[in-house]
Amino acid sequence: MVSSIEEAKKGVTYNIERAPLGLEQLTAYEATTDEATALDKAVNLKLDCIVVLILAIDFILCGIDKTNIGYVATTNMVKDANLKPDDIPDSVSLFSVTFITLQPVSTAIGRRVGPKYWIAFMMICWGSVCMAHAGVQNRCTLITLRLLLGAFEAGFVPTSFYYMSTIYPKYSLGFRLGLFAGMYSIAGAFAGLIAYGIFQIRSSTLQNWQLLFLIEGGLSLSMAVVTVLVLPAKLESAWFFKPAEAAHAVARMELDVRGASSEDARGKTAQITKRDIFDSIKDWKKLITVVFNVLATLPVSAFSYFMPLIVHGLGYHGIKASLMSVSPFVVGACGLFAFVWSSDHFKERSIHTASSMILAIVGLIVVYVSETPKIRYAFVHICLAGAFTAGPLIVAWLAGNTPEKGMRAIIIGINGWSNLAGVIAGQLFKPKHGPTYRYPLLVTMILIAIGACGFLSIRILLMCINRKRAQMISTWTVQEFEEESESSVRRGDQKPTFKYGY
Repeated sequence: MVSSIEEAKKGVTYNIERAPLGLEQLTAYEATTDEATALDKAVNLKLDCIVVLILAIDFILCGIDKTNIGYVATTNMVKDANLKPDDIPDSVSLFSVTFITLQPVSTAIGRRVGPKYWIAFMMICWGSVCMAHAGVQNRCTLITLRLLLGAFEAGFVPTSFYYMSTIYPKYSLGFRLGLFAGMYSIAGAFAGLIAYGIFQIRSSTLQNWQLLFLIEGGLSLSMAVVTVLVLPAKLESAWFFKPAEAAHAVARMELDVRGASSEDARGKTAQITKRDIFDSIKDWKKLITVVFNVLATLPVSAFSYFMPLIVHGLGYHGIKASLMSVSPFVVGACGLFAFVWSSDHFKERSIHTASSMILAIVGLIVVYVSETPKIRYAFVHICLAGAFTAGPLIVAWLAGNTPEKGMRAIIIGINGWSNLAGVIAGQLFKPKHGPTYRYPLLVTMILIAIGACGFLSIRILLMCINRKRAQMISTWTVQEFEEESESSVRRGDQKPTFKYGY
């Protein structure tokens, strides 16, 4: 079977040889020639240095604009804006209302209008809302702005995940999602540095907290322009590809879901259909994976609450305390990169995810049983070395097992509800459990263990489904394979020819 892909800007047509549907279950794309391997390296390098880099910078700004409220809370904002002491904490909690609930909707819109345009639009909106914080004069205005900020930031991460899933084959995707997700910890470090620098600025007309909102919101607006100008809307029209690279980039994405998706890699249809929605809601295997992901990401949220308490127990305060909080998250990012690289290399998701969660449990056990602050601090590093991994790997797992792009956008959006882990952590790590916090640590360990067992159970389930499907199609003829490929009765991973990754 031969596919012709015309690169309109160059006026050249390239023919990419593609393997026909065989008498076997469909698996992921894999380079089989030296030429394809060389093209893979060239394509991936350009996508990494342009697309992933731009999205990573956007993610840092997203995190900064979300967390800067914590830094201005240490200034005169409460007095200047006529607020009460509880108004800022209340606004932080209410941010989650729109941020969590609107993720599937926002991701679906991103699929419809195009990821790069939607990402840029969201950045313009949340940057403007961030700047508007400089004019806060009462509680009502503050809460309204935080709700709007949550709404506009809601779809950024899942839309970025979806976007990357359309340009990288499934077993090149995990590492890139990990690189992107690793920006979470970097955002925290940059937020503190930028806040410190801005707070040194003296203005005769504006307070330092107002300058913080205006400058950081303005950075997002500027980066939105860069995003819409630099990111490609489609692989075949990417400005940084040579014609042969563009053709190969499209062809490998088609091969990655060959015979399972009703849409080719060029994205000719971008609607979210009722069938996409209903299929997503009925796919209990993926929905229960999202539930287990809430449990898997719990330690990341938990230590955003618990870390300052650990550092405080060591006797550090002020700038030293901030510095002591950096290294655990750096180790966490390194652990994340190692796990996601290995996952792509070995083409495996569930065992890598469960292993990272077990590593987190090991760290938590020592933190739980020890009463020595330095030992607890050391094993926080061990915990976070595994804690960050589940988030991006689960997205890669879900995306790889959802070849239909409309359904994939919805599933990735629903997976955004795993941010409920932050709500759970906030309820667990309350001051009444201090200073040891043994009860919330014990609950966290139990929930992570349940999540790890859940992922391994899903692995066994998918293996059984693959085995049953292999037996079913073992007697099929080439004609039957072709008919199933063209049939609309079943689609995506519902087709017996589709082989689940696990």
